[in-house]
Amino acid sequence: MPLAPRYDGINMPTQHSIAVLFVIAICFAGGCTAPSQSAFRGLSPSDARALARRMAESRQRELDEDLRSAFALRPPRNVLVLSGGDEDGAFGAGILHGWRKAPGGRPTFDVVTGVSTGALMATFAFLGEPRDDDALRDVYTHTSNADVFRIFAPGSFDAVLDTEPLKRLIARYVTADVINRVAAAHRKGRRLYVATFDLDADQLVVWPLSRLAAQGGENCLQQYRQILLAAASVPVLFPPVTIDGDLHVDAGLREILFVRSAMLGIGKAFDANAAHHDQPPTVYAIVNGPLRETPQAVPDGVMDIGLRSLNLFIESQQIFNLREAAHVALSHKPPFGFKYLAESDALQQESDSAVAIGFDPARMKILYDAGLRLGEKAGAWNEGLPALDGDPSVAGAASNFR
Repeated sequence: MPLAPRYDGINMPTQHSIAVLFVIAICFAGGCTAPSQSAFRGLSPSDARALARRMAESRQRELDEDLRSAFALRPPRNVLVLSGGDEDGAFGAGILHGWRKAPGGRPTFDVVTGVSTGALMATFAFLGEPRDDDALRDVYTHTSNADVFRIFAPGSFDAVLDTEPLKRLIARYVTADVINRVAAAHRKGRRLYVATFDLDADQLVVWPLSRLAAQGGENCLQQYRQILLAAASVPVLFPPVTIDGDLHVDAGLREILFVRSAMLGIGKAFDANAAHHDQPPTVYAIVNGPLRETPQAVPDGVMDIGLRSLNLFIESQQIFNLREAAHVALSHKPPFGFKYLAESDALQQESDSAVAIGFDPARMKILYDAGLRLGEKAGAWNEGLPALDGDPSVAGAASNFR
């Protein structure tokens, strides 16, 4: 859940700030560190790689099993992908609320995935009732810095900021009742996934949250909240979360949004989907932020050039992640439709604020209202493969996969 810095009078685009703030924060971070409890501690490079490979294989088997239990015999119809973007999650929250009033209404999602702020939104998008929209509106129009972090907490050696307020915010909204409702949806064959990044194993980890909720147990609620906290923990700025001995942080280090081919149906589900050529199943992606940087004159200074370059690097990652999701959808057999929404340039200018770092309720309200209006509109969604530089047109790109 990266934060939005202000440098030299410019409010930086928030979904690109994870790398920028990593560089800024590392200049201030220091002190002692606690001994690592990771299973990788003391291993040779070859043994460490072998362990990481076994971990990846085990996690993949668990994910495949979870997906097979839902979609081996019946296909998913609607998949929602939520990106990172910190306070710009207000834009996505507004879209979800407005979408309910759009022609045809908002579908029930068979699969929801989320990264960073998208991971925090995902539970309520997955549940999809009006009270869940209300929860998202409350969080993304009233949250301030004090609700998320404390600066330079005494005794903290692994981050610049302390996330005790964020822990309380998550606990306030992710309650036992919410977990029970997620479990009920899981038992109906729907699936909820969020991602973290395992720093020790150098792997993106996809967590089957709906399965965790359905399994229950004494520590279920605590573990669910812990995973969400890890998903929102920007390294260096926010403390990593230790899970099974490894340090987990915001998955935006690797992917800003994600979907996997098996999430779109496996086995006999292919044939079931093939019977619906007139109404293809669809992957919807909400980008919580602008898709591209605003062109601007860059001062000829090392800091300006460095920050601009990092922003553009993360922009590239976002575009390629979005295109990858489109490829997964459009090249699936049978193919899914792919639709996406992102903030407009005009919205970025309208919502610009003087906030130096963090969460500005006034800006979030502007973003939320813009998302609300967009979600209500028929035909608001972009379709097909997002463009790269130099693409003359991608309007017909989807047909190439069918």
